[in-house]
Amino acid sequence: MTDEIKSISIGVAGGIGAGLIGIGGGIIMIPCMISFLGLSQHKAQATSLAAIAPLAVVSAAVYSSYGNLNIYLAYLLSIGGVIGAYIASSLMPYVNANILKRILAVICIFTAIKMGVGF
Repeated sequence: MTDEIKSISIGVAGGIGAGLIGIGGGIIMIPCMISFLGLSQHKAQATSLAAIAPLAVVSAAVYSSYGNLNIYLAYLLSIGGVIGAYIASSLMPYVNANILKRILAVICIFTAIKMGVGF
């Protein structure tokens, strides 16, 4: 399978994740880009962020058409998110790739447990 087909397949999986349950970049795209495309952790994270923006816009627009978007809350979250993203992405080049992988793994595991158990 060519890298182009792998990349589009990863994008489809990320888009389904984004549209269906609000995930896609970190949980689906990053591990797939590392495993199937051979990207480094840092490049996979940056590429995922760039790819997820259009997915988020399209998904939010569709959700909004069903009346499921709180635009004011999205605005507030965006303000904090932009600040946090700038700080973290500025620090990211100084963090070892293995530490980044572990941070992502711990967050995924914790989130899965929290959502599965509901505490």
